[in-house]
Amino acid sequence: MYSIRNLLIFILFLATFLNAKELEKVSIQLDWLHQFQFAGYYIAKEKGFYKDEGLDVTIKELKQNKDVVENVLNSKSQYGVGKSSLIVSRLNNKKVVLLSAIYQNSPMVLISKKSSNINYPNELKNKRVMLTPDARSAANINSMIISQGLKLEDVKFQKHSFDINDLINGKTDAMGCYLSNEPYLLEKRGIKYDILDPSDYGFDFYGGIFFTSQKELDTHPKRVKKMYEATLKGWKYAFNHIQESAQLIFEKYNTQNKSLDALIYEANILKRLSKIEEGLLGNINKKKIEEIQRLYTLLGFAKKYTKMPKAEEFVYNIPKTIYSLKESDYIKNKELTLLSNQNFPPFTMISSEKVTGIEIDYWKLIVKKLDIKNSNIKTFANLNEALKTIEENDSYVKYAFSKKDLNKNIVLSDSIAKIKLGIVTLTDKPYISDIIQLKAKRVAVPKYALFYKKLKKKHPEINFVEVEDINESFDLLKEGSVYALVNKMPTLNYMISNRNLENMKIAGSFDEKFDMRLSVNKDNKLLLELLNSAISKISEEQRDLINSKYYSIIFEDHIDYEGIYKIVLPLLIILIFIIRSNRLMNKEIKRRKEVEKELKKVANVDSLTKIYNRRKINSIIKNEVNRAKRYDRNFSIIFFDIDNFKLINDNLGHSVGDDVLIDLSNLIKNSIRKTDYFGRWGGEEFIIILPETNRKSAENIAYLLKDKINKNDFNIPRTVTCSFGVTQFEENDNEDTILTRVDKALYHVKRNGKNNIKVL
Repeated sequence: MYSIRNLLIFILFLATFLNAKELEKVSIQLDWLHQFQFAGYYIAKEKGFYKDEGLDVTIKELKQNKDVVENVLNSKSQYGVGKSSLIVSRLNNKKVVLLSAIYQNSPMVLISKKSSNINYPNELKNKRVMLTPDARSAANINSMIISQGLKLEDVKFQKHSFDINDLINGKTDAMGCYLSNEPYLLEKRGIKYDILDPSDYGFDFYGGIFFTSQKELDTHPKRVKKMYEATLKGWKYAFNHIQESAQLIFEKYNTQNKSLDALIYEANILKRLSKIEEGLLGNINKKKIEEIQRLYTLLGFAKKYTKMPKAEEFVYNIPKTIYSLKESDYIKNKELTLLSNQNFPPFTMISSEKVTGIEIDYWKLIVKKLDIKNSNIKTFANLNEALKTIEENDSYVKYAFSKKDLNKNIVLSDSIAKIKLGIVTLTDKPYISDIIQLKAKRVAVPKYALFYKKLKKKHPEINFVEVEDINESFDLLKEGSVYALVNKMPTLNYMISNRNLENMKIAGSFDEKFDMRLSVNKDNKLLLELLNSAISKISEEQRDLINSKYYSIIFEDHIDYEGIYKIVLPLLIILIFIIRSNRLMNKEIKRRKEVEKELKKVANVDSLTKIYNRRKINSIIKNEVNRAKRYDRNFSIIFFDIDNFKLINDNLGHSVGDDVLIDLSNLIKNSIRKTDYFGRWGGEEFIIILPETNRKSAENIAYLLKDKINKNDFNIPRTVTCSFGVTQFEENDNEDTILTRVDKALYHVKRNGKNNIKVL
């Protein structure tokens, strides 16, 4: 009897074994020791994200003298983690493919003790600096140093010991460190420190780049896609569950014996650098890659490569979804139908018997990404009937604006878009920069709206007035029965733009955002997976394009990253001829001068507006103060910013905000004298330095500029205005006192109605 039972157990085990899907074995080579810096990979492994994709992943810690790039190119590991120096590898014809950049800003900085008084890169002259011997890995730091007028020979570089005690004990003056690690150690020991961050000087490189080889991509495209998606899923989980992820590393991957507190500190710094909250986790901007390429080429790291490759050649493009046989069969034979609300502008609208709108555009995009041939759009008037249709037919879907559907037979897809809630008032009311301004005010809100319950709970100080629909909201506002109304931002924008509501404006927004998702029959898990896969492939550019269409705004890419470097190529060509005709020493001197010139240009110009940045303006003010004191000369400063700029970003999008900054910069640049200095102070703040100009003349110029700005068409559905502060150099001024005074003048205007000028 026991023999029969054992035989049955063996047969069951054998059947299970034979039917089990064999996992593909791959490995990831890290570029350092285990820590939170690599948390996404550990999470993807431990949470089964890799296993769900049929992958058995080994994560390899860095061993001494191991070259991560060569390791991946030689297939000792199929995937690796590297720095922006991977671009040099590609420039030198090593076939690496960049999959995702986990850190949008490199954590690599220079740290010194505060007692060393190293506040600027040019103060590193004759100082000892510990840096990795690989100049490519430290190119952003080297560029920062050169851009500030130092030669690398002016710095006493030391071999990196990777021991923070060498900095503490004075064995070095500055040390290449990660923002996420060494500052924690110094703070724990009560040691004050200063940071030199290359990104503050215009040298903004990526960090934590997940990469593979061209060979791996060519031979295993489906596996690359699985690794890419599972890894990003791991990173999203890690950054959204920091405590849990840090605990996992502490218990299972803690070869450095870090404390749990240190891992959590590291996690919070790295989360900020990843820009996950801005939707940029893993993003690789091809223009930024090309900019980094030029810097590396300028520094002489691309000697083997005569022609610069385009970023498209080595930055991973997510391919169209690679389907299983089951998925392919479903797509080929199933007819999908979107149920669309027949009257929900601008999400759905009927024009010339055609259904259009935001929902329709996203649906067409999803259908295209899934390569579905058979799809329909049907309108509905009754929501309950639409939900019943989805319950009874698993090939029907509809949009929903929540995280969880109230119907237990329906599940929701991942978020397609995040919709903000806007606030509309009459035009004579002030803009709402803080929700506290609505305290005790009557605010109309549709009583059946899903967002109403949440708003009512979070903002009990607001006197919400329930209405049947948005039309009643506008009627009450028009007759003065309510102070404001609230609804979805696209709806408000559409109503004001298309219903001739000229005496009304979008005056602000709530912080809350609501997800636009697709409702799917809970039994159709295959369709849900396919929809989520397509949604994950929608790019920010595609979202901007849809948004711009219904905001009546064209999103234009004014950012010209080529501009800063437009003279590099001819200079380098000239340099080649000089090199051929001069001795080796002269060649090197010439090359270094060109490098310094270009790097200085990068360090002094704002990358978006192409005017001076804050650092350069600070330097000019210092020089003007010294000149005024020495020669008894005069100069004035105009300090101004854009009124309610946050509302432009929040309501119209950051792309539109960038366009406004660019257009304003061009307008001012073309309106001031050639002898004046114009720069971006930060965000929406700008500053003009006017040599040989007294207070009254500066005031007249400010009024001229204010008038030009008010009359200028910025191609957005609102007037752009600015507030101005003006001051003149006084006998006992230094750079701090004159800036403090002009700042005080500006903020007097900001507190007293804006769109005006104050002279101090």
